[in-house]
Amino acid sequence: MPTYSPYSNTKTQLGRESTAGTAVAATTIWRGPFSMIEDARERTIVEEQIGNFVSNERSYDSLISARWSQPAPPLTYEQVCHILEAGVKTATPTGTGTVKTRVYNYPFSGTTVNTIRTYTIETGSATVASDQYEMEMAFVEDFEFAGAYGEAWTMQSNWLGRQMTQASFTTSLTAPTVNDCLFNHTRLFIDASGGTIGTTEKAGVLTAANINVRTGLMQVPVGDGQLYSSDYKWTQPEITFSITMELEDSSIVAVERGIYRSNGTRLIRLRAAPTAALQFQIDMAAKYDSISDYENSDGNTTVTFEGHGVASSADSLALTFTILNSVSAYGSGGH
Repeated sequence: MPTYSPYSNTKTQLGRESTAGTAVAATTIWRGPFSMIEDARERTIVEEQIGNFVSNERSYDSLISARWSQPAPPLTYEQVCHILEAGVKTATPTGTGTVKTRVYNYPFSGTTVNTIRTYTIETGSATVASDQYEMEMAFVEDFEFAGAYGEAWTMQSNWLGRQMTQASFTTSLTAPTVNDCLFNHTRLFIDASGGTIGTTEKAGVLTAANINVRTGLMQVPVGDGQLYSSDYKWTQPEITFSITMELEDSSIVAVERGIYRSNGTRLIRLRAAPTAALQFQIDMAAKYDSISDYENSDGNTTVTFEGHGVASSADSLALTFTILNSVSAYGSGGH
């Protein structure tokens, strides 16, 4: 009688590559719902008529690639950095003692692009060795951070890699200790372009927010002697967001509605920092694209502002994430 694998035995493991495309052993277990690597090869069936009633199919694979669509677990101060390292830039930690600060920013001017860290991703069942797989040269195509009152922030990302290959799990890893980022710890600041971001807190109104980033990273579509891509490149990122606020009589909604009409640039900060050792912060220069009707949110009146991120040389800002945690180095110590 065969031994069947329960779903609880599935897992995903991550390893940071030193050389893009050279697979490495995993160094950490991803803490969240499971999702298998997808074989995303492009297969073509040749149309032909050769005198048979039922065709003798001729087909070929023209391109080999793989994807990992990561479900949306609670955002943690420790593991969110994997998404940012593979989708924004490789950050050098600063700080003394156990608290480390990492800053992930898109350039606000010029033509210089960031350097990211590609990953090897392992997925499968821990008890079915023959159906364990890895994907090398993986980077983040897009990601979303979303949160609402009474919940945790969530992090969802989609990764693109070179190929899906059968390979055994890296063994002897344990799940790292993580801290969930709760939305109610978040504070909202909105300032005018030319001012100092983080100066003006919009207290008592924030009920939900999200930010979506298409990183601009893509595989280089050239022939290099193999069916998979040998490299990746940057194209222009796209940043969109929404912020939902309670309607109140101190005119925060009314003021921002006026900024929308005048097509002004805003400096927006969303900052969750429950302790001095933990922080998840989003800074962006932004413009509003639309404002919702009044919405009935369990009897509360809310208004949602949607918009997009811009590069503001005047404010030395496009989009920046600042993370504080106690991870001294990713790729070691179970992270």
